[in-house]
Amino acid sequence: MIITKQEQLKNIDLPETIYKYRDWLDDYHKSIITKRQVFLAPPDSFEDKLDCKIPIRYDLLTDKEIYDKYLFYSKIENPRWSNTQHENHAREWTEKTPLRNLDSIELSQEKFFSGFCKRFGVLSLTAEPANDFMWAKYSNDFKGFCVGFNTVVMFNYLGGGGNVIYYDELPIIYPEPKHSIEEQHSYQVYSKERKWEFEKEYRTHKFSYTDLTNDERIVTLPPEAYKCLILGKNMTQEIKESLRNSIPKELSHIEIIDS
Repeated sequence: MIITKQEQLKNIDLPETIYKYRDWLDDYHKSIITKRQVFLAPPDSFEDKLDCKIPIRYDLLTDKEIYDKYLFYSKIENPRWSNTQHENHAREWTEKTPLRNLDSIELSQEKFFSGFCKRFGVLSLTAEPANDFMWAKYSNDFKGFCVGFNTVVMFNYLGGGGNVIYYDELPIIYPEPKHSIEEQHSYQVYSKERKWEFEKEYRTHKFSYTDLTNDERIVTLPPEAYKCLILGKNMTQEIKESLRNSIPKELSHIEIIDS
């Protein structure tokens, strides 16, 4: 279930806590504790090359669907036209449409996703704090730590969020009007292949109409978003002390769990 409005959170069945795996030996990762900062990453930095980049399938449109697309946009862009004018416009563009040119479609999609990744940021989280593979992969083979956040507080603060849905085959996304912009966005951002299901991912995101700088991708979370801190079972005593001594006063309320 994808949550897009803050007032909807109380009506959604969310996990009480969501987590982020980190590595204390990585100075960049420390800021999630020392500065209460998280980074909303560009999709082109993800290991999963299809994440947030499912193409819109213009190539699968029938002639009728192409006609409906041009008719749909004509009524939006030319509100003073008569029905006959809209229909003539749609028929004309159905005949000369570039949507049957596969090279043109591919080039257009590449251009779109290149710009999209520069303006879009994702914060990946999980509902699973005890996944051995996640500890090994994302927390330096259990030498790192895992931060637990109050889901409702965090999503309220960040403007929404939701769970990733996993598929054996990624969904087919069509352009408007067959799929609305909201549906396209939902499928692209919250759909992943089944092989990633072990992550049990929840995510939130940020979009800008201009390219995001690294600084603009950083969000400082409120102290009340933090609930607990789980220390990896292979974390050395020295690192544990370093982490404990780096917790700022405003996070003194968080529970520290030594696994």
